[in-house]
Amino acid sequence: MNKKIIIVLSCIAFSCAEKVDINQIEKINGYWQITKVEPKEGEKKEYKVNENYEYFELKNKVGFHKKVRWQPMGTFLVDDLQEKVEANQNQDHVQLKFSSKFGKHTEMVNQLSDSVLVLESQNGSEFYYKKVNVNTLPQYGKKAE
Repeated sequence: MNKKIIIVLSCIAFSCAEKVDINQIEKINGYWQITKVEPKEGEKKEYKVNENYEYFELKNKVGFHKKVRWQPMGTFLVDDLQEKVEANQNQDHVQLKFSSKFGKHTEMVNQLSDSVLVLESQNGSEFYYKKVNVNTLPQYGKKAE
């Protein structure tokens, strides 16, 4: 009996989850820091501190994604590698299609707000990110002495 109640409540909770709206996709613009990964199978991994950030820039549902690394002198280390990103609505969810000279992949946007991003890979792993205001990072924009 208790199992049935838990199953019903779980179904209600998941069905009431707010769907991501393609018209809100530009909230993804900016810097994001990974907080945890929940693989479909296996142990979840939490990231307490991480100097690597994901940077997204989309306009009219098209743009790019790149990884950047925070430097102690207050700047980001950036290279020339980036992925083209295209956002589209697929049935009842938003997908991000990534492509670069190294390959292509698609991820589903499970959650997107001003402060939280959850992406699901094609193998079912979920990646949780928090938005970072780089202006609040220590020594952001200051030159090294």
